[in-house]
Amino acid sequence: MLANEQTGVAIDGDAVKMFSDYNVSVKPLEDLSDLANQKFDRERRNWSLAALTEELICKELPKPKKIRLGNWELYPLSKEQLQYAATDAFASWHLYEILKSLPDAVKDLADRSENIPTQ
Repeated sequence: MLANEQTGVAIDGDAVKMFSDYNVSVKPLEDLSDLANQKFDRERRNWSLAALTEELICKELPKPKKIRLGNWELYPLSKEQLQYAATDAFASWHLYEILKSLPDAVKDLADRSENIPTQ
């Protein structure tokens, strides 16, 4: 089975687990931390989903430890787990759309001079 594109932060492990546990292949993967580093003109950083949410839309993304580290193998998931998962999925998609709309950062002065029109 092949699922649609997955976006998120540090999602390689999620994709491996989906395949090993459920035989679901998730491709292509787009790591938002890598995408953010491509777009921002600053030192590379390992972004969390919460930090990217704060940076891009000035909102706090709640990540309660009790839910985040809870038992996700139980069936059915609790209402709080479902809300957490839905919020993460929506935030990932929304931030992906924002990041994709931004131009790539120009990293050094030589690159910048190539983009300056000459007279």
